[in-house]
Amino acid sequence: MTTEPETSVAEPCWWRAILKNRYIVGFIKFTFPFAIGVVLFTVLYMIEPYQQFLTLSGLAAAYFFPPAGKESIIPIAILMGYPWWLITFVIGMIDVAVSLFVVWNFDLALKIPLIGRLLDSGMTAARNYTETQPWIRGISTAGLVFFVFFPFQGTGSMNGSILGRLLGMSEARVFACVSTGSLASTLIIALGADVLLDVYQKNPALGIGLLVGAVLAVVAGVVLWRMRKNRLRGRRR
Repeated sequence: MTTEPETSVAEPCWWRAILKNRYIVGFIKFTFPFAIGVVLFTVLYMIEPYQQFLTLSGLAAAYFFPPAGKESIIPIAILMGYPWWLITFVIGMIDVAVSLFVVWNFDLALKIPLIGRLLDSGMTAARNYTETQPWIRGISTAGLVFFVFFPFQGTGSMNGSILGRLLGMSEARVFACVSTGSLASTLIIALGADVLLDVYQKNPALGIGLLVGAVLAVVAGVVLWRMRKNRLRGRRR
């Protein structure tokens, strides 16, 4: 007497079934970036004294409003005594959350009154950048990383994510480029500010000299960038 081989039926995977539901996926994509922010500030509340938590939260909130940016918020935080690694982590996580929200919810976010206006201004800035910097179309990946890396007015994680979508890049590629550029620039600014402060405390004259040199280099870079942009505009006319 022979026994028939038993046939095992694979049980359905619950998380795959969930990910096939577009409403659940849409909800996750919309709320997950906000969850990152909630977790971030919860961790800060737990590890920082209350007054320092409030101050750091205020700096993080100011990061969203021009003309404030990482080139000003990070040195201020360093001068106030926050360690370079902490401010790097905070600004980096904010940029990650913003990038995720834009790449996942771009079309939907345009319909939200306040967020839609912010994204619309970001789209205008991104289009202007591609018009004045046509080279970025040819090397989209490296160009997007550099766009986010250099802390000029109108760049950053939100506008970088918008620019990536306008260039037709995939969501994963945009997120990788924006995260890379943001982390690199945040780390360099934080370490640079921390080193300058340390040098100033040991040798004020040398610290001031290095600071003046850094400011002059940044100003020269901005002036050259604006001159090049004006020349490109003149050629189109």
